[in-house]
Amino acid sequence: MNVGYLFRFIESLKKQKIDCEVFFQEKEKSTLIISRQEVENYQTSKEYGIGVRVIKEGKHGFAYTTNLEELNEIIQKAIEVSQIMEEDRNWQFSKELILKDTKCYPEEPSLQEKISRLLELEREIYSKDKRIKTVRNVVWEKTHENNKILSTTGLFLEYNQQYQYVYTEVGASDGINERSGFDFDVARSWQELELDKLVDKVVWQATSLLGASPKRTQSVDIILPMERAGEFLELISELFSADNVQKGKSILKGFLGERVASSVLNIIEDPFCGEALVPRAFDDEGMKTCRKYFVRNGILENYAYNIYTANKEGKISTGNGVRGSFKALPQVGYFNLYIEPGEKSERELIESVRNGVYVISLMGLHLADTISGDFSLGIEGLWIRNGEFLDPVAEMTISGNLKDFLKNISGIGNKLNFKGNINSPMLKLEDIILAGK
Repeated sequence: MNVGYLFRFIESLKKQKIDCEVFFQEKEKSTLIISRQEVENYQTSKEYGIGVRVIKEGKHGFAYTTNLEELNEIIQKAIEVSQIMEEDRNWQFSKELILKDTKCYPEEPSLQEKISRLLELEREIYSKDKRIKTVRNVVWEKTHENNKILSTTGLFLEYNQQYQYVYTEVGASDGINERSGFDFDVARSWQELELDKLVDKVVWQATSLLGASPKRTQSVDIILPMERAGEFLELISELFSADNVQKGKSILKGFLGERVASSVLNIIEDPFCGEALVPRAFDDEGMKTCRKYFVRNGILENYAYNIYTANKEGKISTGNGVRGSFKALPQVGYFNLYIEPGEKSERELIESVRNGVYVISLMGLHLADTISGDFSLGIEGLWIRNGEFLDPVAEMTISGNLKDFLKNISGIGNKLNFKGNINSPMLKLEDIILAGK
């Protein structure tokens, strides 16, 4: 897309006294699937699109297209949409910011080299443990984006981002019991992918749960390894969203400045962190991002705002406006949210458990109620007795309220991997009711 072409449209709209923002996205995706020592599928795709937002007479309109020649038509459509909307002065565009946030990524190996490595990875999974009977497939996916944001209010922003991952699902059997395991690794470049560790993790997941059975109902300690703790934080992050708070969908509404969690808990967003999967200098509305605490020493310090939710309270956006696509309006989201590491090693946390469970699988997180805080989660994992792993457990649930869950965090591991946009070290929680037989 010719930037000069976009500028001419922006200038013409200025003369018409119509506020307009153009979000241009170019996305390239590659997918490679290996199955049974063959390439099952390989495909690449490119998508180009423009999302247009206008504000006319206090009314907000939005439209998008994948036909870059239809810019004039799509702007007119957005104007038409705005005229059937209710007046809402909370819609605004960021002003006068010119920034370029582009990253350089290392040169990729050839496609054939990637195929050879993934074929090898499939063989390694089988050879790791004779109880592995099936490997459903090994999948590599890479996404690269280039985005530009221009507006009549003085925005000219450009950023790119890239990430890729490999995932696999395996089946294990000991002749009596069967179990499956799924895991992935994600990184900014092929060179940063830790494929050897992926093999170890997915094989361990499947084989460790063979013969799993429920225990009696009791109060226990819970160990959430990094992956499961990250899933838990992703659920908790919904509670910090100003959009959810304003709609009464967060149990943390009205708790700013109050204790909402264990004093050992610090939850931070750091968009500038060099290890972040997708570091960002500004958000998708043109607001500069910043490092901030949402929870510090158990105290709730901030909610996350985009421009719209900030205006509803007379505040300034916290730089948390996120657009997953040119087809979407800005929502409240995060750029590298994580729980701050503690002082104890993972081994020390596990050894501190007298009676509890190391959770390998959490089921039902998406069903947790962020309004009441109530949840009930299915778990699978390994029983811990006096710091040692014993037999596998399954068909058990942990239930309670998210407020209590946050306050039951008693230990945080000292290791943190940035394997997504939301990450956590290992967590230890005490006095959790585990329901079984």
